[in-house]
Amino acid sequence: MERPLPIVKAMSHPRAALARELARGVRERRAAGLFLVEGPRGLAEALEAGAPPAFALVAAGRADRSPARELIERCRRAGVPVELVQDALLERIAPSETPTGLLAACPLPAGADDPARLLAAADGVVALAVRIQNPGSLGTLVRSAAAFGGAGLVAAGGADPWGPKAVRASAGSIHRLAVARADGAESDPGLRGALERGGWRLVAAVPRGGRNPEAIDWSGRIALLLGAEVAGLPAELERRAEPVTIPMAAGVESLSVPVAGSILLAAAAAARRAG
Repeated sequence: MERPLPIVKAMSHPRAALARELARGVRERRAAGLFLVEGPRGLAEALEAGAPPAFALVAAGRADRSPARELIERCRRAGVPVELVQDALLERIAPSETPTGLLAACPLPAGADDPARLLAAADGVVALAVRIQNPGSLGTLVRSAAAFGGAGLVAAGGADPWGPKAVRASAGSIHRLAVARADGAESDPGLRGALERGGWRLVAAVPRGGRNPEAIDWSGRIALLLGAEVAGLPAELERRAEPVTIPMAAGVESLSVPVAGSILLAAAAAARRAG
Protein backbone atom coordinates (compact mmCIF):
# COMPACT_ATOMS: atom_id res chain seq x y z
CA MET A 1 0.00 0.00 0.00
CA GLU A 2 1.42 3.38 -1.04
CA ARG A 3 2.06 5.96 1.66
CA PRO A 4 -0.16 9.06 1.40
CA LEU A 5 1.51 12.04 -0.24
CA PRO A 6 2.43 15.02 1.94
CA ILE A 7 0.41 18.16 1.30
CA VAL A 8 2.20 21.23 -0.02
CA LYS A 9 1.10 24.28 1.97
CA ALA A 10 3.57 27.03 1.00
CA MET A 11 4.23 28.92 -2.22
CA SER A 12 7.93 28.52 -1.50
CA HIS A 13 7.71 24.84 -2.45
CA PRO A 14 9.81 24.52 -5.66
CA ARG A 15 7.07 23.08 -7.86
CA ALA A 16 4.38 25.39 -6.54
CA ALA A 17 6.64 28.37 -7.16
CA LEU A 18 7.51 27.16 -10.65
CA ALA A 19 3.85 26.65 -11.57
CA ARG A 20 3.15 30.20 -10.41
CA GLU A 21 5.93 31.48 -12.68
CA LEU A 22 4.62 29.50 -15.67
CA ALA A 23 1.22 31.14 -15.25
CA ARG A 24 2.73 34.63 -15.47
CA GLY A 25 4.22 35.06 -18.93
CA VAL A 26 5.98 33.85 -22.06
CA ARG A 27 9.44 34.77 -20.75
CA GLU A 28 9.03 32.51 -17.73
CA ARG A 29 7.71 29.66 -19.88
CA ARG A 30 10.60 29.94 -22.31
CA ALA A 31 13.15 30.04 -19.51
CA ALA A 32 11.73 26.90 -17.91
CA GLY A 33 10.90 25.10 -21.16
CA LEU A 34 7.48 24.31 -19.72
CA PHE A 35 3.86 25.45 -19.99
CA LEU A 36 0.82 24.96 -17.78
CA VAL A 37 -2.11 22.71 -18.54
CA GLU A 38 -5.18 23.06 -16.35
CA GLY A 39 -7.93 20.57 -15.63
CA PRO A 40 -8.47 16.82 -15.97
CA ARG A 41 -9.07 16.98 -19.72
CA GLY A 42 -5.84 18.86 -20.37
CA LEU A 43 -3.79 16.39 -18.34
CA ALA A 44 -5.50 13.39 -19.92
CA GLU A 45 -4.83 14.78 -23.42
CA ALA A 46 -1.16 15.29 -22.60
CA LEU A 47 -0.82 11.70 -21.40
CA GLU A 48 -2.70 10.30 -24.39
CA ALA A 49 -0.62 12.34 -26.84
CA GLY A 50 2.60 10.85 -25.46
CA ALA A 51 3.67 14.18 -23.92
CA PRO A 52 3.74 13.39 -20.19
CA PRO A 53 4.09 16.41 -17.89
CA ALA A 54 7.21 17.16 -15.88
CA PHE A 55 4.97 17.17 -12.80
CA ALA A 56 1.33 17.58 -11.75
CA LEU A 57 -0.27 19.47 -8.86
CA VAL A 58 -3.60 18.25 -7.46
CA ALA A 59 -5.82 19.96 -4.89
CA ALA A 60 -5.72 17.78 -1.79
CA GLY A 61 -9.47 18.10 -1.27
CA ARG A 62 -10.18 16.59 -4.68
CA ALA A 63 -7.52 13.87 -4.81
CA ASP A 64 -9.88 11.09 -3.71
CA ARG A 65 -12.58 12.05 -6.20
CA SER A 66 -12.97 11.02 -9.81
CA PRO A 67 -11.44 11.94 -12.25
CA ALA A 68 -8.50 13.24 -10.18
CA ARG A 69 -7.99 9.86 -8.51
CA GLU A 70 -7.72 8.04 -11.85
CA LEU A 71 -5.41 10.69 -13.31
CA ILE A 72 -3.09 10.50 -10.29
CA GLU A 73 -2.78 6.77 -10.87
CA ARG A 74 -2.14 7.28 -14.60
CA CYS A 75 0.56 9.83 -13.78
CA ARG A 76 2.23 7.39 -11.40
CA ARG A 77 2.24 4.67 -14.07
CA ALA A 78 3.78 7.14 -16.53
CA GLY A 79 6.44 8.20 -14.04
CA VAL A 80 5.02 11.71 -13.62
CA PRO A 81 5.63 13.17 -10.13
CA VAL A 82 2.40 14.25 -8.41
CA GLU A 83 2.17 16.75 -5.56
CA LEU A 84 -0.91 17.23 -3.40
CA VAL A 85 -1.40 20.93 -2.74
CA GLN A 86 -3.57 22.70 -0.19
CA ASP A 87 -6.76 23.73 -2.00
CA ALA A 88 -6.44 27.44 -1.18
CA LEU A 89 -2.82 27.48 -2.35
CA LEU A 90 -3.64 25.80 -5.66
CA GLU A 91 -6.36 28.39 -6.23
CA ARG A 92 -3.71 31.11 -5.84
CA ILE A 93 -1.44 29.37 -8.34
CA ALA A 94 -4.10 28.53 -10.95
CA PRO A 95 -4.38 31.07 -13.79
CA SER A 96 -8.14 30.67 -14.35
CA GLU A 97 -10.93 32.36 -12.43
CA THR A 98 -12.60 29.01 -11.79
CA PRO A 99 -9.78 26.61 -10.83
CA THR A 100 -10.34 22.93 -11.56
CA GLY A 101 -8.08 21.62 -8.83
CA LEU A 102 -5.48 20.20 -11.17
CA LEU A 103 -2.42 21.71 -12.88
CA ALA A 104 0.33 20.08 -14.91
CA ALA A 105 3.61 21.47 -16.21
CA CYS A 106 4.20 20.12 -19.71
CA PRO A 107 7.43 20.44 -21.72
CA LEU A 108 7.38 22.96 -24.54
CA PRO A 109 7.78 21.01 -27.80
CA ALA A 110 11.11 21.02 -29.61
CA GLY A 111 11.07 23.90 -32.07
CA ALA A 112 8.49 25.90 -30.13
CA ASP A 113 10.32 29.09 -31.14
CA ASP A 114 11.49 27.82 -34.53
CA PRO A 115 8.80 28.27 -37.21
CA ALA A 116 11.36 27.44 -39.91
CA ARG A 117 11.66 23.94 -38.45
CA LEU A 118 7.88 23.49 -38.50
CA LEU A 119 7.58 24.72 -42.10
CA ALA A 120 10.45 22.53 -43.29
CA ALA A 121 8.72 19.41 -41.93
CA ALA A 122 5.08 20.30 -42.69
CA ASP A 123 3.12 19.57 -45.84
CA GLY A 124 -0.44 20.80 -46.34
CA VAL A 125 -2.21 23.83 -44.90
CA VAL A 126 -0.51 25.75 -42.09
CA ALA A 127 -2.42 28.51 -40.31
CA LEU A 128 -0.29 31.65 -39.95
CA ALA A 129 -1.90 33.68 -37.16
CA VAL A 130 -0.55 37.22 -37.43
CA ARG A 131 -0.67 39.54 -34.41
CA ILE A 132 -3.72 37.85 -32.90
CA GLN A 133 -3.78 39.25 -29.37
CA ASN A 134 -6.74 37.31 -27.96
CA PRO A 135 -5.39 34.05 -26.51
CA GLY A 136 -8.82 32.44 -26.63
CA SER A 137 -9.03 33.11 -30.36
CA LEU A 138 -5.55 31.70 -30.89
CA GLY A 139 -6.34 28.56 -28.92
CA THR A 140 -9.55 28.06 -30.90
CA LEU A 141 -7.56 28.27 -34.14
CA VAL A 142 -5.21 25.59 -32.82
CA ARG A 143 -8.23 23.41 -32.07
CA SER A 144 -9.74 23.98 -35.53
CA ALA A 145 -6.45 23.39 -37.35
CA ALA A 146 -6.09 20.06 -35.58
CA ALA A 147 -9.73 19.13 -36.23
CA PHE A 148 -9.51 19.82 -39.97
CA GLY A 149 -6.20 18.12 -40.58
CA GLY A 150 -4.04 21.22 -40.71
CA ALA A 151 -0.28 20.73 -40.94
CA GLY A 152 0.41 23.18 -38.13
CA LEU A 153 0.03 26.71 -36.81
CA VAL A 154 2.53 29.53 -36.54
CA ALA A 155 1.68 32.36 -34.14
CA ALA A 156 3.49 35.38 -35.59
CA GLY A 157 3.44 38.04 -32.89
CA GLY A 158 0.43 38.50 -30.61
CA ALA A 159 -0.60 36.03 -27.92
CA ASP A 160 1.50 33.09 -26.78
CA PRO A 161 -0.03 29.78 -27.95
CA TRP A 162 1.26 28.17 -24.72
CA GLY A 163 -0.30 30.76 -22.43
CA PRO A 164 -2.93 29.33 -20.05
CA LYS A 165 -5.96 30.84 -21.83
CA ALA A 166 -4.80 29.72 -25.28
CA VAL A 167 -4.00 26.23 -24.02
CA ARG A 168 -7.43 25.97 -22.38
CA ALA A 169 -9.18 27.14 -25.58
CA SER A 170 -7.29 24.55 -27.63
CA ALA A 171 -9.10 21.81 -25.67
CA GLY A 172 -6.06 19.54 -25.73
CA SER A 173 -5.20 20.10 -29.40
CA ILE A 174 -2.02 21.97 -28.41
CA HIS A 175 -0.55 18.52 -27.73
CA ARG A 176 -1.52 17.14 -31.14
CA LEU A 177 -0.75 19.93 -33.61
CA ALA A 178 2.66 21.23 -34.65
CA VAL A 179 2.78 24.79 -33.24
CA ALA A 180 5.55 27.38 -33.31
CA ARG A 181 5.87 31.00 -32.27
CA ALA A 182 7.58 33.75 -34.29
CA ASP A 183 8.28 37.34 -33.27
CA GLY A 184 6.28 38.63 -36.24
CA ALA A 185 5.41 37.59 -39.78
CA GLU A 186 7.02 40.61 -41.42
CA SER A 187 9.89 41.07 -38.95
CA ASP A 188 11.11 37.49 -38.59
CA PRO A 189 13.63 36.77 -41.38
CA GLY A 190 13.72 33.07 -40.49
CA LEU A 191 9.97 32.78 -41.06
CA ARG A 192 10.07 34.70 -44.35
CA GLY A 193 12.99 32.63 -45.61
CA ALA A 194 11.32 29.35 -44.64
CA LEU A 195 8.14 30.29 -46.51
CA GLU A 196 10.13 31.14 -49.63
CA ARG A 197 12.46 28.12 -49.50
CA GLY A 198 9.59 25.72 -48.91
CA GLY A 199 7.53 27.02 -51.81
CA TRP A 200 4.63 27.95 -49.57
CA ARG A 201 1.78 29.76 -51.34
CA LEU A 202 0.22 32.52 -49.26
CA VAL A 203 -3.57 32.77 -49.02
CA ALA A 204 -4.83 35.73 -47.00
CA ALA A 205 -8.25 35.91 -45.34
CA VAL A 206 -9.69 39.38 -46.02
CA PRO A 207 -13.17 40.71 -45.14
CA ARG A 208 -13.98 41.76 -48.71
CA GLY A 209 -12.65 41.69 -52.26
CA GLY A 210 -11.10 38.22 -52.19
CA ARG A 211 -11.99 35.07 -54.10
CA ASN A 212 -14.61 32.62 -52.91
CA PRO A 213 -13.02 29.79 -50.87
CA GLU A 214 -14.38 27.33 -53.44
CA ALA A 215 -12.34 29.07 -56.16
CA ILE A 216 -9.05 28.76 -54.30
CA ASP A 217 -6.57 26.02 -55.22
CA TRP A 218 -5.94 24.50 -51.80
CA SER A 219 -3.48 21.86 -53.02
CA GLY A 220 0.19 21.80 -52.13
CA ARG A 221 1.80 23.84 -49.39
CA ILE A 222 -0.53 26.66 -48.28
CA ALA A 223 0.10 29.22 -45.55
CA LEU A 224 -3.33 30.57 -44.58
CA LEU A 225 -2.82 34.11 -43.26
CA LEU A 226 -5.20 35.19 -40.51
CA GLY A 227 -4.85 38.70 -39.11
CA ALA A 228 -6.16 40.49 -36.05
CA GLU A 229 -9.80 41.58 -36.30
CA VAL A 230 -9.12 45.32 -35.97
CA ALA A 231 -5.62 45.72 -37.40
CA GLY A 232 -5.90 43.07 -40.09
CA LEU A 233 -2.81 41.81 -41.91
CA PRO A 234 0.34 43.87 -42.52
CA ALA A 235 0.03 45.51 -45.96
CA GLU A 236 3.34 44.12 -47.21
CA LEU A 237 2.30 40.59 -46.31
CA GLU A 238 -1.20 40.93 -47.75
CA ARG A 239 0.18 42.16 -51.09
CA ARG A 240 2.15 38.94 -51.50
CA ALA A 241 -0.87 36.70 -50.87
CA GLU A 242 -3.90 35.51 -52.81
CA PRO A 243 -6.95 37.02 -51.06
CA VAL A 244 -9.90 34.87 -50.01
CA THR A 245 -13.22 36.16 -48.67
CA ILE A 246 -16.02 34.13 -47.09
CA PRO A 247 -19.41 35.02 -48.66
CA MET A 248 -21.80 36.49 -46.09
CA ALA A 249 -25.36 37.76 -45.99
CA ALA A 250 -26.00 41.40 -46.80
CA GLY A 251 -25.38 43.73 -43.89
CA VAL A 252 -22.90 41.47 -42.11
CA GLU A 253 -19.56 43.23 -41.98
CA SER A 254 -17.20 40.50 -40.82
CA LEU A 255 -16.64 37.31 -38.85
CA SER A 256 -14.45 36.81 -35.82
CA VAL A 257 -10.97 35.47 -36.53
CA PRO A 258 -11.53 32.01 -35.02
CA VAL A 259 -14.83 31.59 -36.89
CA ALA A 260 -13.38 32.75 -40.22
CA GLY A 261 -10.25 30.68 -39.75
CA SER A 262 -12.28 27.59 -38.89
CA ILE A 263 -14.48 27.99 -41.98
CA LEU A 264 -11.47 28.37 -44.26
CA LEU A 265 -9.62 25.44 -42.70
CA ALA A 266 -12.73 23.30 -43.19
CA ALA A 267 -13.03 24.47 -46.82
CA ALA A 268 -9.37 23.65 -47.44
CA ALA A 269 -9.78 20.20 -45.90
CA ALA A 270 -12.86 19.45 -48.03
CA ALA A 271 -11.12 20.61 -51.22
CA ARG A 272 -8.03 18.53 -50.52
CA ARG A 273 -10.16 15.44 -49.87
CA ALA A 274 -12.07 15.99 -53.10
CA GLY A 275 -8.91 16.65 -55.08
